[in-house]
Amino acid sequence: MKILFENILNGDTQLFEQVRTWRNSAHVNQFMLHDYFITKDEHHQWLEDLKTKKNRKVWVIKCNEKPVGLAYLSNINYQKKSTDWGFYIAENTARGKGIGSLTLYKLMEYVFDILQFSIMHTFVLSNNPRAIRLYEKFGFRKDDSRTRQLERKGALLNVFSMSITYETWNNIKKNLNYSDSIHLK
Repeated sequence: MKILFENILNGDTQLFEQVRTWRNSAHVNQFMLHDYFITKDEHHQWLEDLKTKKNRKVWVIKCNEKPVGLAYLSNINYQKKSTDWGFYIAENTARGKGIGSLTLYKLMEYVFDILQFSIMHTFVLSNNPRAIRLYEKFGFRKDDSRTRQLERKGALLNVFSMSITYETWNNIKKNLNYSDSIHLK
């Protein structure tokens, strides 16, 4: 399986609309911090902002050349050597095949080994135990002091903050052997 990260800005109108459709789908937005419907104008503005913002990077995840999801870094802070991150696998046919693990490995390798950052942060909703298990497998730990709640459909969900340091990554990466099958553009 060959995984490729391609800068979203290298895409075409069809790909841009596919990404918006993914993000608005129930199987993706139920796990996002913001689950509102994204209009074409909002999506277009987001893409335009990506052209000038230096604190954000967004890639389309391709598996065997087919777009299957999105990966991103946000709140990139070069002085503090920290970033937030996230990803989703949107195509149903791509789920359960290890693409999420490959994606997370590549993000960590890029942040820690290429950018030489000190820490990565993410937020994950309590209704996504599969993601929580994956992140913990890769060395991420919950920061209970940053847990908060958000309301979804009349119910409260916990939002966990999870992070990993360079030191932890450096200690565990030798046990995670994914790099030969992933390429970042």
